[in-house]
Amino acid sequence: MRQFENVGLGGTFDRLHMGHKLFLDIAAHYGQNVHVGLISPSYLDKIHKNYSEIIQSFQVRRIAVETFFSKRKTQCQITRIENPGMDRNLASDAKLGALIVSQETCSGANTINRLRTSKGKSKLTIIIVPRVVRTDGSLESSTRLRKEEHEKSRS
Repeated sequence: MRQFENVGLGGTFDRLHMGHKLFLDIAAHYGQNVHVGLISPSYLDKIHKNYSEIIQSFQVRRIAVETFFSKRKTQCQITRIENPGMDRNLASDAKLGALIVSQETCSGANTINRLRTSKGKSKLTIIIVPRVVRTDGSLESSTRLRKEEHEKSRS
């Protein structure tokens, strides 16, 4: 039996790599239902990501996440995140018991818990997923994968 009925997480999930898979596996381990905030193209236009012009379409990223959870027999609900405030709204959902976060997004989860307690809601459990380190010592990342794809297309 999983520890929480509902857990939440968010991200771009471009080019689902080993780091993403660990992140999503941990969500599936802890939650019976996973609520995913998936960053929309309009949100991506507002933030700077290297090689953003080759980020996969929302639909491709959505299908990859849905397929991942389907193979693990875990229910997932995807919400399109249009701006930074929306992920906080998703996380303040009364049904959620935990947030799955990376080390980089842990501060956002702490902000969400402060907002929750200020509104008289209970804090969410925060589960921090470590970064995946490749055999060459570099961190697994979508940016690195986009950079490699960009460089291959130029040769």
